Amino acid sequence: MPTYGWIEYSEQKGLVLSEQEVFSNFLDIKDLVNTQTCIVVDALATDEPTLSISLENILKSNYSITTQKVTNALKKIDSTGKVVSHLNRENYQRLSTPIKANGHSISQYFDKNSSWDFEKYLKLNNHSYKDYQTFEAELILESK
Repeated sequence: MPTYGWIEYSEQKGLVLSEQEVFSNFLDIKDLVNTQTCIVVDALATDEPTLSISLENILKSNYSITTQKVTNALKKIDSTGKVVSHLNRENYQRLSTPIKANGHSISQYFDKNSSWDFEKYLKLNNHSYKDYQTFEAELILESK
């Protein structure tokens, strides 16, 4: 079941997460979402402790999306499905949550969809996610 809660960051307190509350229908929280900036965390998000670092950094910066290293093999295929080359995964990043989203974009997404799908959401809102932040072995990499 999906949950919602409050998240805050300050230099004095660091990252503060509230208790999560379950909701069964987006309409239950639509009015709340429309008045707030939302941080979406789903199954694509990284595990702790990197998740907390990602949340803290997305809250205190202008970045709207995080990325992760690609761990699977990448292949370029032609229109028939034949593998034509192997790509170097070091040259690619996978978009992931957490993401910062305005409530209006979340509401618009759920007006057309009954369940969360990160790829569908990004296709509808790709103009909002040109700047990103990613973490790799204690280094912060930024888009230019």
